Amino acid sequence: MNRKIKNYVDVLFNDVPKTRKAAELKEEILADLNEHFEAHLAEGKSENQAYTEALGDMGDIDELLESLAPERELKPRIDDYRKKKAQNTSIAVMLYIVGVILLCALPATCNVFEVWNENKAGVLGFILMLICAAIATGLLIYTKMSVPQDVEPFITKENPEDFDLTTKKGRYWASISKLFWLIATIIYLGISFLTMAWHVTWLIWLIASAVWQAIMMFSGMKDEED
Repeated sequence: MNRKIKNYVDVLFNDVPKTRKAAELKEEILADLNEHFEAHLAEGKSENQAYTEALGDMGDIDELLESLAPERELKPRIDDYRKKKAQNTSIAVMLYIVGVILLCALPATCNVFEVWNENKAGVLGFILMLICAAIATGLLIYTKMSVPQDVEPFITKENPEDFDLTTKKGRYWASISKLFWLIATIIYLGISFLTMAWHVTWLIWLIASAVWQAIMMFSGMKDEED
């Protein structure tokens, strides 16, 4: 398979939902383009000429891609889910921030105004932070799990971490991603509870993110996604 043609088709389908229909159409276009490319090479033309004429033989590919767009009645459901996802994500982020504020502010307030025992206030702040974190995490999980099946293919590209589940390699790296972030979560919670240094251990997420980006880069997945 000609690499230049593959790159061209990959770019065409970069923003196309990862549906079975899209995967089949992509394979069909790849096969047709390579068939025309090889035919023009057999005629004695250069690779650049064969590539250009193969694209010309295919006609308007955009018309084929338009057939993959969501049906008209599905668009309101996609928009509704996007709004719900944005709203729930904003609430979850706010809860995480509020939790950290409570953890830091309650003991500090008691110390300044001398209205309550500082240690008890610290414990209360810690408990409230865990409650906020639990609600926020539950909200994010619910939002992720509640996406309708017919809507999911049209919103997965909004998250750059989503892999092409129509390929074996994509499914493999999706599993690796889940395992990696599960381990990162266990490490974060374990160190945080052992040291009680929650104001510092959040840096673990920055380190984990940097490590994951490095893994993606060295594995070649980052280039394929781009």
